[in-house]
Amino acid sequence: MAGEQCSHILELLGEQKTEGGSNLYYRCLRCGDVFVKTPQDDKVYRVPGVRR
Repeated sequence: MAGEQCSHILELLGEQKTEGGSNLYYRCLRCGDVFVKTPQDDKVYRVPGVRR
């Protein structure tokens, strides 16, 4: 899948409470990437999924 784009379809995995609010965790049903949305500045981090 190198170089290919994914039109992510996300499912909510869960929520983790922090001092500044709650982190939200989502997983893409197509590529397996995990997205973490933090309450600080509404940043979103992507953790690449395992490619098989």
